[in-house]
Amino acid sequence: MPVNWSAQVYAPMQNAFSRVIMVTPVVSQPNGAQYIARGILDTEAMDVVAMDGTIVSETRVILDILDAEYTVLPKQGDVIDIPEDGGVPLEGQFEVIDGDPNGGGETTLTLRRVVQVKP
Repeated sequence: MPVNWSAQVYAPMQNAFSRVIMVTPVVSQPNGAQYIARGILDTEAMDVVAMDGTIVSETRVILDILDAEYTVLPKQGDVIDIPEDGGVPLEGQFEVIDGDPNGGGETTLTLRRVVQVKP
């Protein structure tokens, strides 16, 4: 019996763990307005092996989104603002640097924090 991953697995996870985000569709919809959406924010540990064999530990910021909730998925270059949400602290502004759909109805966006330079 087939499993509807989007409805039976990912939607309940979004309902339990997602937070409000603001998407500015700079690339995916160049003339589009900023809109409210949701996603599950996380950091993922990565070990990178350097040329000399040493291991460098790093993290990447990811945001899982439910494809069915978007008419146009965010693309590389779009901006994601993650505000304070129900007691969960503000995370700030990020740029989408990659998007990986899993084929089951969820896409993982890799984010890079946007650092505002004060004059």
